[in-house]
Amino acid sequence: MAKDKKVLVVGGGGRCHAIVDALSRSPQVEKIFCAPGNAGIAAQAECVPLKDTDVEGLLAFAKEQGIDLTVVGPEAALSVGIVDAFRAAGLRIFGHTRAATRIESSKEFAKVLMDKYGIPTAGYRSFDDFQAALDFVNARPFPAVLKYDGLAAGKGVVIAANAAEAEAALRSMLLDETFGKGRVVVEDFLTGPEFSFMAFVDGERVYPMPLSQDHKRAFDGDRGPNTGGMGAYTGLPFITEEDRAYAQEHILEAAAKAMCEEGCPLSGVLYGGLMKTPDGIKVIEFNARFGDPETEVVLPLLESDIYEVFEAVAEGRPTAEPSWRQAVTLGVVLASKGYPGKYDKGAEIIGVEQIDARVYHMGTRREGERLLTAGGRVMMVVAEGKDIRAAWRKVYQEVGKIGCDNLFFRRDIAHWALDGRLLDGKALSASIKEDLKDRVSKLEVKYGRKPSLAVIIVGSNPASQVYVRNKVKTAIYVGMNSRLITMAEDVSEEALLQMIDTLNRDPELDGILVQLPLPRQINEARVIDAIAKEKDVDGFHVLNVGDLWLGRPCIIPCTPKGILRLIDESGIDLTGKTAVVVGRSNIVGKPVAKLLLDRNATVIVAHSRTKDLGSVTRQADVLVVAVGRQNVVTGDMVKPGAVVIDVGMNHDAEGRLCGDVDFTQARLRASWITPVPGGVGPMTIAMLMENTVECFLARLGA
Repeated sequence: MAKDKKVLVVGGGGRCHAIVDALSRSPQVEKIFCAPGNAGIAAQAECVPLKDTDVEGLLAFAKEQGIDLTVVGPEAALSVGIVDAFRAAGLRIFGHTRAATRIESSKEFAKVLMDKYGIPTAGYRSFDDFQAALDFVNARPFPAVLKYDGLAAGKGVVIAANAAEAEAALRSMLLDETFGKGRVVVEDFLTGPEFSFMAFVDGERVYPMPLSQDHKRAFDGDRGPNTGGMGAYTGLPFITEEDRAYAQEHILEAAAKAMCEEGCPLSGVLYGGLMKTPDGIKVIEFNARFGDPETEVVLPLLESDIYEVFEAVAEGRPTAEPSWRQAVTLGVVLASKGYPGKYDKGAEIIGVEQIDARVYHMGTRREGERLLTAGGRVMMVVAEGKDIRAAWRKVYQEVGKIGCDNLFFRRDIAHWALDGRLLDGKALSASIKEDLKDRVSKLEVKYGRKPSLAVIIVGSNPASQVYVRNKVKTAIYVGMNSRLITMAEDVSEEALLQMIDTLNRDPELDGILVQLPLPRQINEARVIDAIAKEKDVDGFHVLNVGDLWLGRPCIIPCTPKGILRLIDESGIDLTGKTAVVVGRSNIVGKPVAKLLLDRNATVIVAHSRTKDLGSVTRQADVLVVAVGRQNVVTGDMVKPGAVVIDVGMNHDAEGRLCGDVDFTQARLRASWITPVPGGVGPMTIAMLMENTVECFLARLGA
């Protein structure tokens, strides 16, 4: 396949940067032009100083350069008939005709179409008279959904909570003509999570893309004014495969057929803005192009050659179903302070070159070597992971590398996916293990050997056997050397101590773990003290414990370390917060209390037998329960909005796993909570591996 194609991308925002990026991976594309482009796009395409609505100029440029294919990004270019003009000139172009673009450019056209062809959507009425619209809205319950009938750059929708807001919005749209002269569509208010379903469409042929969800509101918690989008992600856990199949057949495919019936077939991207309501999935809006910022999180997952898809649709011929990578992406938009209202331009942005993720520019420009803001939405950082949490952690880590005093961003992108607020130790530990796997391979290259862990188990307790073998299995997975040493139930204390002494003196061994509990004939404290401090991956040695309380560098016990990592996942700032630890053990309770104190929390340590325990736990912004008693904390003992970490693992009367906290009831009150099972146990093993690496580095003086 020759790499000789020239492509012109029309547009200049983050959506077009993602399109350019995808085209740059095509084995057929030799040269990409982008009109007008931006500072980020300039790294992958030659930017052309033509407006996206300058149809004559773009047509002349395409002819002059011998462009093989033009790809249209923004709706404004489609609405002025760029596709019609290019096709009339015999040029290949990906995008809808002006007539087909009405599915987006006229809200009323789209509603009439859906009504006629039975495509599920909200009930509506259209108005061009201000007073008639206002009277209709005031006669109905609030909130009211008000939509400007034409294009409004993603800002023509108002959800009015009361009569005053409705009047202001209608006045702006119909009397002040903020978006131009037009009509207003008043829709029934629907409830449920929204999501975006995009597809490549050629007549009745529909090639679906991965689902995504956009965040329109400016601020955390879905507060503030509507924007063009403050972030998006893929991998929506609240949409089932049945939901997706229904939406494809009854909405996207139905709309494609309807447009053919109306004599204006689609030939580009159809974007369905959908909602999963209690009455099923319904259409909120249709767009006639790639969504922004959804494109930035969807196209990075495309494994197929996007040029082939674009060309096939442009030529009206079938193509193979596009292939998509099985991963999750999450993107965060950085916007100028004041957006979507008035904002300043020209603020310097630093740190972008340090980001280990995709960065799509939306509104930037270069002044010499300096990168400056040049728009409301400035750029979007997009990270990929095997699940939502991995992508979420990665993207916010990378966003933190960007420095600019005049930028802001939302910190809760994907909150719908994280709803239920489960602090899932399984998912987090899996991510940590992946990072360790990469880290261990690099350590081996640098130091000539791998970290090495020895695990000793005495006896054949089934629970301990499973736990130990999981530890050894994890060590092997991350690439460490591991040894499993089994000793009989009746082994003498001296024989165990002798084994530990041998391991202490082994220069190739970095970490030693003795699985607790031990048989009665063995003194556990003596065994713990026998493990060399520098190889004590469990952090139980008396000198390690002392260093912990004195605030000196030390190996932090695995379970407390895992608990703190789970708390960090909630995003809570512990400064000034009240933390209650139920459980006073030296292995969990006391170290957790110390670590919380180090985070400037007020800490209360209680016991399962503490008088009126509920009055204590209801004070907790962070509640950690580690007592080994089934449902010692009930739902009414949890402060609304608390972060709850359940360390317990018990069995109920029917033999089912349960915790120290009544999970079913407590989750209704908690903002974040660990599930049972899957809370702290997997984290303990992950932290054990981290501790082994720390021992390895400390012994090498690294």
